[in-house]
Amino acid sequence: MNKYKHVFSPITIKGVEFKNRIEVAPMVPCMASPEGWVTKELIEFYRPFAKGGAAIVTVGDSAVNWTHAMDHEGQLNLGDDNVKMGLDDLADEVQRYGALISVELNHGGRFANSMNLASKGLKPVSSTPKPAEIDEFFSKLQGRTPAEVEEMSIPLINKTIQDYADAAGRCKDSGFKMVMIHGAHGMLPGQFLSPYVNKRVDRYGGSFENRARFCIELLEAVRRRVGDKFIIEYRISADELVDGGMKTDEVIQFVKMIKDKIDILHVSVGMLPNPFTIQYMIQPLYVPYMLNVHYAEEIKKAVGDDLYVTAVGSVMTLENAEEILSRGIVDFVAMARPFVADPEFMRKAALGKEEDIRPCVRCNTCCGRSAFFKKTRCAVNPMNGRETKHLGGIVKKAENPREVAIIGAGPAGMQAALTAMQRGHAVTIYEKEDKLGGTLNHATDLEFKKDLKNYLEWIVSQTLKCGAKIILNTEVTAETLKESKLDALIIAVGATPFIPNVPGVQMSHVHWAGDVDCKRVKVGQKVIVVGGGLTGAESAIALAMDGKEVTLLEMMGQEALLNGASLINKFSLQSLLMKHHIKVVTNTKLEEITEKGIKTINSKFQWKEYEADTVVLALGMRPRKDKIEVLRHLIPETEVYVIGDGHQIGNVYSAVHAGFDTAVEI
Repeated sequence: MNKYKHVFSPITIKGVEFKNRIEVAPMVPCMASPEGWVTKELIEFYRPFAKGGAAIVTVGDSAVNWTHAMDHEGQLNLGDDNVKMGLDDLADEVQRYGALISVELNHGGRFANSMNLASKGLKPVSSTPKPAEIDEFFSKLQGRTPAEVEEMSIPLINKTIQDYADAAGRCKDSGFKMVMIHGAHGMLPGQFLSPYVNKRVDRYGGSFENRARFCIELLEAVRRRVGDKFIIEYRISADELVDGGMKTDEVIQFVKMIKDKIDILHVSVGMLPNPFTIQYMIQPLYVPYMLNVHYAEEIKKAVGDDLYVTAVGSVMTLENAEEILSRGIVDFVAMARPFVADPEFMRKAALGKEEDIRPCVRCNTCCGRSAFFKKTRCAVNPMNGRETKHLGGIVKKAENPREVAIIGAGPAGMQAALTAMQRGHAVTIYEKEDKLGGTLNHATDLEFKKDLKNYLEWIVSQTLKCGAKIILNTEVTAETLKESKLDALIIAVGATPFIPNVPGVQMSHVHWAGDVDCKRVKVGQKVIVVGGGLTGAESAIALAMDGKEVTLLEMMGQEALLNGASLINKFSLQSLLMKHHIKVVTNTKLEEITEKGIKTINSKFQWKEYEADTVVLALGMRPRKDKIEVLRHLIPETEVYVIGDGHQIGNVYSAVHAGFDTAVEI
């Protein structure tokens, strides 16, 4: 515990004890019922975080009014007394572990009642969009023009303020000792405060004091309802990151106005209408850890001991949290995705078992699903979002343990082995290479793929010590298994790079992206990357960061660019493509590779040549179908399972879930 003495330092605020300094930041699991009530799924989603050691578990984005505040499907309805029965159960299940339950009270404002926002044909805009571009994005988001967004009437403002107070009161009635008011990311309180959004000319618009009025009246109403001993946390964007929006100096001015009305300030950044800022709100693997901590530090310096401050933003490990807290720059640290990847990570760290912590890869599969209002899932934790099927995170033992062979030790094969061993089966893993990892060994070489490399190291180490028999350097044939008495065969032989049959493809300056990424081959100054999916884009960005002049070629249209990345990560990738001046050419097919470059034809049947010293191929993978056909007949096919890229080309999410879903049923 001494290693994390600041993390595990308790603190008492207004008589409420926080057992440590870690908060589970708000998430959008989309697990409430269609009516907005608490479900068993929702309780079991949050309960493991409390059991794992968090001091505060914050339920994300909950509507204070079901008619005009709701901004997505699957959120809680805090605007009706009927929600309290479920809140009672939720509070009991979280607080039984010594954690405090909180909830993010929200009103979507101009986002309200605009369901399935991200499915309305939205595309990333420029990395530094002008206000007009943001408004256009917002128009598509809402399906209406900004002019069609109605200005809230004074009676509706008064009603909304009361809605916040009533919602907080319902939480208090159900045993909550704190709530969070969501004033960040362009939600309604932030919309009133922001000069970018607020164009009113009455007492709620214009001057700074007028724009702050709604938030102040809201907080005063909540305080009257919950009393002086109840903890109010306020979430704010320290910088909205748009021209004409709130900046840190103005935010500090506002915080000083409300510091006597709240207890904790939760400091984030950005605003949802601007897709460029999403990468700072929900950070992908391409940005550093602890990205936004300096904003919280600056505000804490300004308010001193008058207010407790929480930092958030890619704080991915307990080491990160300890570093932040040991410097005395904030009072709490909020984390979300590390809990999703491994709800027990705090406990494991405290016990000195850091090597057993399943790391988040910041692929944003979880957050990307919530953008489409689908129930949460995690790429590396196959139990996340399915806790009701595996209570306590425990995989049931098999009634009849069996002999299982797994051919291929990529992420699908390794996850299958881990799950099968948990269930009590006898497992043998065959791998044709001299080490475990499969295609992940080629996907983790780039500097910004640190998160994925951490995951590779974790799953390899877990596989090595899980008790399975591991046979390396073995290309399995019928002869290999003829003496085995197998009950089940899992084929996870993966895929091989697709190399197009075009003239010149065998030339010495043509290389597969995997060989380029690991620097196994030399690359010239002028590079063309063929294939605009996730792999091609990442390779292009890495080459450009290394000073190369890069063109990215994609046969399909703009919609095919960055395929394989989550929606949120696509915004970041597009920004990086622009930042590093990568030329992107779409609707253009590679026809021939020459000594000086490539020849192409576009969708309008126009021919064009591009000069290049090096041609990099990132055209995806092909399943090893021939190998699979040989292997699948070794035992009765009802006991043969083909998973991973051998079944369908995918990503870490599809591989891990295929391995788990297969082994959990054997």
